[in-house]
Amino acid sequence: MTKRITELLLLGLFMVIAVSLHRSTAAFPDFVQNSTASYVRFLAVGLGLLVVLEVGLCLTQEAKEKKIKLDLAKAPVRFWSLLVLMFVYSALLEPLGFYLASLFFLPVTMYVLGTRSKVLILLTSLGVLLFVYLVFQRFLGVPLPESSLLM
Repeated sequence: MTKRITELLLLGLFMVIAVSLHRSTAAFPDFVQNSTASYVRFLAVGLGLLVVLEVGLCLTQEAKEKKIKLDLAKAPVRFWSLLVLMFVYSALLEPLGFYLASLFFLPVTMYVLGTRSKVLILLTSLGVLLFVYLVFQRFLGVPLPESSLLM
């Protein structure tokens, strides 16, 4: 599959999303039709206009760019490893909770992406988790996924 065909397929998908989003606002309750529904319509129309603009740009590109093969990643092992890790992480969120799942996910992901310094991996992982705890849990009061095993 060429890059151009992939771009056009993705743009078509985004246009379907924009139209579906705009149509869904009709089902919003009456009391939010002038506030939330208007905002969602604005986003849908904005997405649709950007898709039309991008399709126009894609169709006016030079002919030599039409034949570029789609390269998912320069390092396919890293790409697929990261994809698998994200699925494993999302599966571990419910049984382990956010903090334990992230304590697994962050160091392994950093290692897969090329970081080899154990000190850097440890400090970065703990720093990210501390930041999330302080900002989201303590300051903003956002409930993060909790472990279903420990309850």
